[in-house]
Amino acid sequence: ILTNEDFDNGANLFLMMFNPTCSHCQEETVMLGQNLDLFKKSKVVLAASAIQQPYVSDFVKYTHFENYPFYLGIDSSDFINKLFLYKALPQINIYDKNRILIKTYSGEVPIDSLKPYIQ
Repeated sequence: ILTNEDFDNGANLFLMMFNPTCSHCQEETVMLGQNLDLFKKSKVVLAASAIQQPYVSDFVKYTHFENYPFYLGIDSSDFINKLFLYKALPQINIYDKNRILIKTYSGEVPIDSLKPYIQ
């Protein structure tokens, strides 16, 4: 179980809602992993809905997620349904250090678009 204290880092937080079987989500995760040097303070959390849990292990293998200092969780509280815009996956919500939403992206996002928010 992760709480606010786990992410209290005085920097922006990236929350990526994803489907582990979605190729766009897999590619976005790999792209983030290829840019680890940019994430000095910002934390990255990937969240999948509870019904997607059986597919997470294949996602981890495909993306080599174990090599990334990111968090991956299963949403057992139905949190995603309250935050997801249902436009396209992945959806990345960016929160400032006070955890106020400052930007939302739907679909694949190039690293250059994310750079201004990465700390």
